[in-house]
Amino acid sequence: MAVLVQCIFLVIISLLILNQRLVVHGAICSASCCVEKRDPYNQSSEVIEVNCQSQGLEMFPNLTEYEGLLIQRLDLRNNSFSKFTVTRDVFDGARFYELDLDNNQFLDIEYNAFTHLKELKKLSLNNCGLESADLDFIRNIPTLSVLSLRSNRIKELEDQSVFAGSPLKKLDLSHNSDLRIQVKVLAPTLTYLALDYSDIEISNLTFLYNLGNLKTLSLDGAHSTQYNSIQDGAFEKLKLSALESLSLSSSGLKVIFREAFDGLDNLKYLDLSRNELSNLIFEVTGRIPRLQVLKLSYNTDIQSIMKITNRNLSELHMEGTGVNLISYDAFRVVGDSLVNLNLRSCQLPPEGMFLVDAFRSLRSLRKLDLSYNYLREIFNETFDELNELEELDLSGNILTFSKTDFSGLEESLKSLKLQNMSLQVLPLALLSTLENLQELDASFNNFTNITKRFFEGISVQTLNLTSCNISEIHEDSFKQFNRTNVILDGNNITDVEFLSVLNRNTFRTLTMRGNNINCSVLNHEVHLVVFEKLEGYCSIGNQSEQLGKYFSEKLNMSWTNSAGKKGWNQIVFLIISIVTIGLSQL
Repeated sequence: MAVLVQCIFLVIISLLILNQRLVVHGAICSASCCVEKRDPYNQSSEVIEVNCQSQGLEMFPNLTEYEGLLIQRLDLRNNSFSKFTVTRDVFDGARFYELDLDNNQFLDIEYNAFTHLKELKKLSLNNCGLESADLDFIRNIPTLSVLSLRSNRIKELEDQSVFAGSPLKKLDLSHNSDLRIQVKVLAPTLTYLALDYSDIEISNLTFLYNLGNLKTLSLDGAHSTQYNSIQDGAFEKLKLSALESLSLSSSGLKVIFREAFDGLDNLKYLDLSRNELSNLIFEVTGRIPRLQVLKLSYNTDIQSIMKITNRNLSELHMEGTGVNLISYDAFRVVGDSLVNLNLRSCQLPPEGMFLVDAFRSLRSLRKLDLSYNYLREIFNETFDELNELEELDLSGNILTFSKTDFSGLEESLKSLKLQNMSLQVLPLALLSTLENLQELDASFNNFTNITKRFFEGISVQTLNLTSCNISEIHEDSFKQFNRTNVILDGNNITDVEFLSVLNRNTFRTLTMRGNNINCSVLNHEVHLVVFEKLEGYCSIGNQSEQLGKYFSEKLNMSWTNSAGKKGWNQIVFLIISIVTIGLSQL
């Protein structure tokens, strides 16, 4: 009897521990809402989130049970409030910082609906069918600092009283077509303004005049009736002295005059992607003294990079441009500042000898994307001076490799992408020179057969071989790996017998989704292989079974969590075993 009591005690304690884990790491859910508290065992604990999204609710949930408790976020997105009027009463007794009502329609929102919510700081009403006349409630939220009204039917916000008294810091009115707006009353507080795709006229930005605290301005999809251009002095006269980020992507711009951005002395981020600009843009951007990030992607008329003169530039994005030539001194001025250079999908030609001289000055570069160009060869000295480079993407180039191609990167390179390069084997001689490589992505190649020595000399933390037409894997091919994340999704793998001979800690995670694995041929017990995660499916006749479940139940495979401890299924199995033993001794 004593043995039985001890066993039952062990079961109870173990289940309590398991229950605690489920409560701490997941929200407690009722019929329509999930509630996450800082301390789930303390009724007076701060509520992190009340999540009632996508429940088809026609009435607001009853919040009286949280009366007096501070809710960090109330999420009511994607419900059915079209016959409901938001009144002051629905929030009686409630306290919360953030309210999300996106993708709902309302019969009405009364002018005083949010007046008594003294802690409400963030309100989101995106895609709610709101019109200009529906916005009286804004002036009655005394603490509101973040307001998002994207994708509504707001045409005009020129009545200054709408924002009177609101301490708004962030305002998003994007995707409201034909918008006319005045925000001067917000000059003392406004730091972020988004007006993307709201038919803003670039030659008429006077409504922004003297927003002296504005730091971020997004005008994507704006347009210019003055010859698709931005004229000299366009921003200087607006007195946006604090502006740090400006986005004018997808605005049909063909010409930006040399002095257009004068006066933006604190500008650090500029996005001019997806326009029709030419090489002359570098003369314009070179006048911005503190510029750190420049995005010119998908301006197909930019065909060369001759000289970058922004001494503080850290990122240059040229993806999808027509660049086919880079001057030998293009990056000389930014050699100690540029850390990210994106030349993806440009027009770099097969004979990339010019890259050798151009890259010599990039002493601080950490990330380089040369993918999907026309490069056929990496010249031996190309990367010699790039001793800080950590990430390199060569995908989509049909390259002929040699052992010395990565000279200069032996100690620095951590991530390498070789996707879609028609490879049939990995360039082992080259890869073995990379002493600190952590991630290798060789997906979308044509490896077919993973042989015994396929990975010889390679030691990485993550290996991606997605969609490589792999059908056969030698049982010894992964033996050199130690707690490696391996991705084998989308191949032609039918059996995984190779798992039966591997060391205990070969994999950390293994994913094999989108294969044709046959469970019935898995005859070996693979209990010595330990995973944190195993994803994929195998078939038994006409049925599909999750690999993780099949392996643990049928093949006695062990599991670990991220801390290296055995998983809960093993603990429950152990408890049942203890109880069975105890009963057998009665």
